Amino acid sequence: MTVRSFRRPLVTIGLIAAAASLAFAPSASASAPLRAAALTDGAPLTAVALVGTGKIDANGAAVHVPVTLTCSQPTQVELTIKVAQAIGESVRTGTTIRKVACDATTQKIRIAVTATELPFAPGVAFGVVTGNSCDALCNSLTDEHRFDLSL
Repeated sequence: MTVRSFRRPLVTIGLIAAAASLAFAPSASASAPLRAAALTDGAPLTAVALVGTGKIDANGAAVHVPVTLTCSQPTQVELTIKVAQAIGESVRTGTTIRKVACDATTQKIRIAVTATELPFAPGVAFGVVTGNSCDALCNSLTDEHRFDLSL
């Protein structure tokens, strides 16, 4: 037998193996958009935003944070609101988690966030609001930016 007679079957086997692996392997470009669409299409929570000015209450022990929710259908939304405010060398913080009913409209609500150690004061703060909703599909939306606190 010559080298040529061994080479031809090996090349044929290699080509068949390569074709089979390509035929049965899922395409990354074909499956990625389907996964992304499944995470966002049909999810009831469509928008969550921190809007307006927070109102200080109880001598700074709490701040009422204005939040806007938009839902495409009635659902329960779990909101997590975090507030941080730097005054001098100290940082004042607070976090609240609350479940709210969201109807199929845009609604404005105020959620109270209590101060952890030091009281909030009038001025600039940084807020983060995250909304989580799980009905037929789960989705999570976040808005974060600076906002004002006033009495």
